[in-house]
Amino acid sequence: MKKIILLSVILLSQAIFAQYPVWTNSFDTPADLQGWTFHDLNNNGNGWVQGQNIYHNGTSLAYGSSGVLRYSINLVPTGNATGFAGENDWIISPEIDLSNAGGTLTLAGYIGRQRSTHTSVSRDVYIFVSTPQKQVPELSDFQQLATDAQNTGGAPYKFSATTANLPTDLTQFAESLIDISAFAGKKIYIGLWSNRITTGSAPNSQNINIDEITIFASVLKTNETKKGKSLTKVMENPVGNTLSLQLNPELKENATKISIYNMAGQEILNTNYSKNINVSTLTAGTYIAKVSDGKITERVKFIKK
Repeated sequence: MKKIILLSVILLSQAIFAQYPVWTNSFDTPADLQGWTFHDLNNNGNGWVQGQNIYHNGTSLAYGSSGVLRYSINLVPTGNATGFAGENDWIISPEIDLSNAGGTLTLAGYIGRQRSTHTSVSRDVYIFVSTPQKQVPELSDFQQLATDAQNTGGAPYKFSATTANLPTDLTQFAESLIDISAFAGKKIYIGLWSNRITTGSAPNSQNINIDEITIFASVLKTNETKKGKSLTKVMENPVGNTLSLQLNPELKENATKISIYNMAGQEILNTNYSKNINVSTLTAGTYIAKVSDGKITERVKFIKK
């Protein structure tokens, strides 16, 4: 499934002017939710979880094979949950630093439905901007964003897909794009709310599988390469215990440093460039490798299997 999504990312990068991935989370492993906060406000044990995607196999709900961020009852694929009609649950990301991101910014979500009877699936997206006065948001800040949105006719940002672009195969995902260019150069937090709205457009009435979330930027500032795409390539992706890179010819090989970040934005490895970089200590998941010789800086995404 990730091969489909990576192809989608390639096509997306061409469609939105060869943008750079500046932040991404594939939700492949529980470690991918490090730094995220969870709020089960109706205290029934349901909420956002990392796990396998859920879909209806024609007879019953079943687990698929893709690692996703999903919202569904805690007893799926069997059983029911008390109070499911009154869900009120949040998940909030760690800080996403867009200080060096400029131009057109696109928040891409790869979302899936759990039943063929779900003709549409969507989730409101709320974005908090970190400021010197309040660097880290509280749950109440996102609740206020939701209240403000309801008072003005709905959230300005939304992952959504309908039967027009939802795959017939319930184990696959549709691409949903949100323009977040207004947040270029800022540090942000993303909040997703699950509430069982049953009137109006019912934006959150269906369960959801989110296979990946990525932010793309058309410009990287402060010594970032200004070319249309990264010229450094991952030789084989997914990688095993060794990361092999084909460097951009303009990079000075003996001066190039490699920094590897997890999807929470934490640097977990820093080393001099070599043709074979030992990544055996990394857990399975998605990472960003920052490649820089001090004058040119590029970022490439890879999956550790």
